[in-house]
Amino acid sequence: MMSNHYLITTCFTGSSFALFCWRTLYESQRETKSRSISNCQSSDANPLFRTYHRQSISPDKQTRDKPGILFLGTGSSTGCPKPLCAILNKYNTQIQQSATGARFSCQVSQMAIQGDPKYNKNYRNNPSILISHFNNDDKQIDKDDLKDDKLKHVIIDVGKTFREGAIRWMPSHNQSIDAIVLTHEHMDAIGGLDDVRGFQKVQKTEHGFAGVPVPVFLSQRCFEAISRQFHYLVPKKSEPLEEDSIKGSKKVERHVASLDYQIVKAFEPFVAAGLKITPLPVMHGEDLICLGFSFSIRNYTSHESKDVSQQTHVVYLSDISRMIPSTQAYILEKLPPTDILVVDSLLVEKRHPTHFCLTQAVEIAQELGAKQTYIVGMNCDAFKPHDEMNEELSKLEGVNVQLAHDGLVLHFTN
Repeated sequence: MMSNHYLITTCFTGSSFALFCWRTLYESQRETKSRSISNCQSSDANPLFRTYHRQSISPDKQTRDKPGILFLGTGSSTGCPKPLCAILNKYNTQIQQSATGARFSCQVSQMAIQGDPKYNKNYRNNPSILISHFNNDDKQIDKDDLKDDKLKHVIIDVGKTFREGAIRWMPSHNQSIDAIVLTHEHMDAIGGLDDVRGFQKVQKTEHGFAGVPVPVFLSQRCFEAISRQFHYLVPKKSEPLEEDSIKGSKKVERHVASLDYQIVKAFEPFVAAGLKITPLPVMHGEDLICLGFSFSIRNYTSHESKDVSQQTHVVYLSDISRMIPSTQAYILEKLPPTDILVVDSLLVEKRHPTHFCLTQAVEIAQELGAKQTYIVGMNCDAFKPHDEMNEELSKLEGVNVQLAHDGLVLHFTN
């Protein structure tokens, strides 16, 4: 299934990856009035899943113990608000001019810094999803045993804003990170690896306490990049002291995180914490093959139906500039019909060398026959405000397309 398997205990020698937080900009304007709970809306395209927007309802009643997808981040690499727009902070104009003379819109950025990000659909972190499931795709299990299943959690991508998004959304939805899957080696996908240690559970060992190993599934190219960029997360078997180290000093024991690197290959399924996932190669610029993924989540909970025949089939393409013909053929011929497509769209109409635009995203949704499509990776100010844009998208004929937003939850039920 996988060509190599790396089990590595890593030492964290530096500080956690810094997050550039705009809380000081919106704190003074934070709304104090109570927020009403949004009504849960059943999708007409697929009655097997439901969407929940900006919930403040008790997680025990609506969000815990159910299989589904939580969007931890839905923006581009720079996120939203755009930093320069947030710094300028001029509310009386929608067009700003940079030092180089380039003109750009700050409309959505200015909206994104208003109030609490938890209730602001225009505030976006780097693309990332949390998959919650009861699957046991790596073993045969009797239906009578399903009631004892434990909900497991798989994260796709841990970018620069991973820590911020995880702290904001995960407490209401899950209690663990059981596996990590990476699409590619750019910082908006791997920049938060250093922060994973803060989410790891610990176990007692003969030498004290250590983090419970977290499997990280990635391509060979991505692993090699991490070995260079985060060398301290992938230490060599023998690490001699530096030349300027104090002679005769003993090696210092440092805080440790256990990362279980596992190499995956295109079209060769692997199992991450019980969930079968198939890597789908796509172009992310003509010089980089990025991995998309397909997976199917069984539509049952530990306290409800034991019927495993109904599943929601998902295709996830967060960074794509061109669909590879063999990948499209694989999706159409080898995989079940696509219930949910998550796809990249940096701009609306203008083509981009490393990302789809909205026109291309809609076209691929139609070609794949997706019942419901969610757009991620949006350039902050290239699109209209979230609700206004979705109102326009809802008028498209023959396709169901909507912008996703941070904190969006899709629940899969019978």
